Amino acid sequence: MIIAGIDLSLARTGIALVRSPERVETTTVASKPPKAGTETLRSRYERMETIAADVLEATGDAEVVGIEAPAYGMRHAGKVHDRSGLWWRIVAALERSGVPVVEVPPPSRMMYATGKGNAGKDLVLVTTAATYKQAEVTGNDVADAVVIAAMVSRLAGQPIELRQPAQTKLKALAKIQTPAGIAASSTAA
Repeated sequence: MIIAGIDLSLARTGIALVRSPERVETTTVASKPPKAGTETLRSRYERMETIAADVLEATGDAEVVGIEAPAYGMRHAGKVHDRSGLWWRIVAALERSGVPVVEVPPPSRMMYATGKGNAGKDLVLVTTAATYKQAEVTGNDVADAVVIAAMVSRLAGQPIELRQPAQTKLKALAKIQTPAGIAASSTAA
């Protein structure tokens, strides 16, 4: 089963594809914002359509997709409305295609990666790069996507970690609502 993890962003989306426990492909979808004062409703729509198309193409053969849940409480969220529209555009396209989508809350992702539900981005990056040597972790966005893919892989009964997870990882998984049909034993080694 091919599993994708998406860390969605208007600027730089991280994507991880788990093809096997030994093979995790990573990529990013970058989008340059328009020059200040030149943005229109049409340009915002076109930008979101382009990002969505690129993300869906990159995850095209995934049979299950994990995506980071919106972080409504972020202080520096910026463009919340646009990010929400983009998030729903991608989720709707996956659901329409029959691809199960797993929504991963940011604190669960952080806890799974580091053992702390409020870990900083750099700690997640370093820990992820050290834990998942089978993935090329090129930045925070990719690190987040790899962790999301690892979480969904474990939920689907295909873990990519070499050993049994710590209790904090299992606690992070317990907070995720898993679509019917993919939930296997989250404690599978």
